[in-house]
Amino acid sequence: MKKFLKLRNILLVFFGLILSFLFILFYDVFPNVKRFRTMQDEIKSTENVDLRGLKDLRASGSNIPSFPDLQKKLSHIKGPIIIVDAMYDSHGYFLGIPTTFLAYQQKTPPLKHALRRLLLTGTFNKRMDWITPESEEAAKYGFSYKEVNIGSKVRNTYEYIDDIVSFFDSTPSSTWLHFHCRNGCGRTSMLLTMLDIMKNAPQVSLENIVKRQMLLGAEALLNIKVWENGTYTEQALKDRKEFIEQFYAFVSQRKAGGIQKWSEWHRQQEASLQNKTNLINNTN
Repeated sequence: MKKFLKLRNILLVFFGLILSFLFILFYDVFPNVKRFRTMQDEIKSTENVDLRGLKDLRASGSNIPSFPDLQKKLSHIKGPIIIVDAMYDSHGYFLGIPTTFLAYQQKTPPLKHALRRLLLTGTFNKRMDWITPESEEAAKYGFSYKEVNIGSKVRNTYEYIDDIVSFFDSTPSSTWLHFHCRNGCGRTSMLLTMLDIMKNAPQVSLENIVKRQMLLGAEALLNIKVWENGTYTEQALKDRKEFIEQFYAFVSQRKAGGIQKWSEWHRQQEASLQNKTNLINNTN
């Protein structure tokens, strides 16, 4: 009897360690919709912020989603839903799990991700033949899909912003847009802010648009203070701030009947700035 109890205790400890190891290894995988917010979420703040037009935005944001979990979170939404994918690195889904959780976007995976690969796929190597593209994974759950290109740490290409503006213009008002990047921070914050600007500038100031998005969970896009242990340089934060300010100015003049394409407007701004610089240099 004593031997049996001793063996049972050993087995309990052994299986307890195995379960603890698996929990540590996979705890952040399911459910994995994080930093989720909608434009209808309640904002609790003692700050004075203009909320005009915010709840009219049919939009939400998060990190790269687990689609069963996202489907539950958006189950109350009536009408079509488009997943707006802002991830520029290679990704897809394996057994419903985003490949970012297996570090398929990295040349050399961290130990935790390498062990996940081994346990789930039987190899440390990438099994790209087993990967489902996000567009196909989204379709399984009734979502449409749109891929966009935008950077939160680099200067954005004219044509990429033209594409986003055209997409916003052509999307029916009854459509719900769910934006995501890898972590639901930089690029997701930018896209939600851009949509808010497109719909509510110039009636609502840029400062108020950025502030209310921040209160919902976005990054403070006008703040250029370098974060401790952050991944953004001071120049990247300045470039991002400048882009959002310019986008607000572009949309405001656009609504007044001005230039309709970002690329044309931005090139005109650059030409005007260059002319002013040349004039100053010639005067001196």
